[in-house]
Amino acid sequence: MNLDARKQKILQVIVQDYIASAEPVGSRTIARKYDLGVSPATIRNEMFDLEMMGYLEQPHTSAGRVPSLKGYRLYVDCLLKPTKITEAEKKFVQSWFQDKLSSVDEIFQSTAKLLARITHNVTLIMASERLNSKLKYIRFLPLDDRRAIMIVVTDTGQVENCIYPKPRGASMDDLNIIAQKLTNYLTGTAMDRIDEKAIETFHETIVDDVELYRLAFRAMEQTRRQGEHFYKGGTTELLNKPEFKDVDKAKSLFTMLEEQDIVANILHDEGEGQAVTVRIGEETKLSPINDCSIIEATFTDHDVVLGKLAVLGPARMEYAKIIGLLDFMKQHMTQMLSHYQDET
Repeated sequence: MNLDARKQKILQVIVQDYIASAEPVGSRTIARKYDLGVSPATIRNEMFDLEMMGYLEQPHTSAGRVPSLKGYRLYVDCLLKPTKITEAEKKFVQSWFQDKLSSVDEIFQSTAKLLARITHNVTLIMASERLNSKLKYIRFLPLDDRRAIMIVVTDTGQVENCIYPKPRGASMDDLNIIAQKLTNYLTGTAMDRIDEKAIETFHETIVDDVELYRLAFRAMEQTRRQGEHFYKGGTTELLNKPEFKDVDKAKSLFTMLEEQDIVANILHDEGEGQAVTVRIGEETKLSPINDCSIIEATFTDHDVVLGKLAVLGPARMEYAKIIGLLDFMKQHMTQMLSHYQDET
């Protein structure tokens, strides 16, 4: 970092003030609100230097300055101190989940809503493959003359469905028999062990035509390969931010967030370790959010990745607060999931 202490302090207070107000920050504002021990003229000269170095921008000729993406990067890397979650906030988090633990799905959905409510930004959550879940039961629902919907339910409350091509001449009664035999044989089996190869051992216990069941195993393997589950919260929160008053810009972002592949790419990029990571602007590698930031945390259990939490919003984010919150939540998520699995 090539900034002296005074420039660092001025950049720090400009970022903090702009995050809070969304208004360009002038030298008189800094002199009035922050006791830096120097005159507005000196502050103004330092701000000009910071602008020439690329850390600040001046949106209008008569306005104050705002942080550039480079300025935010320096602030996050060198100048901020994460804010620890308060005891009152911890109690709020714990009370939020008190009656929301009936399934893993509900845990993640509730977490997305909670983080969006606290941060007033978009929350993205990825739950990793099955969280070591086991099969609970299988059902079939009619779709049309040639296809049925296969429902796969796990002991963690996850519900998957896929299209099952009905064998020629098979009725729904026949499919219900298949579902019952599969359930009897596979209940308690880890989902990551159910694949088409398992049909061989299954065939040893079933006298029926093995082809009736091969399609079912293929369908279950298909649901297993679907892998991660994604949850969102707080999309409409962005509409209240001045950065998204442009309708076309907001529409572009909302459209992007509806594409699961794009959300998956957001959450798969970096952040595999324990630390909370921050990507700013072009670091997100997504043009609709090239002036936004993503703060992400990975939650694990004995070094096994269970999922990721991410908060997406304008570059003018409360970095210190959100980093501290995600640092707490990644530990809290691990504890909740461990407790849920012990209870079930």
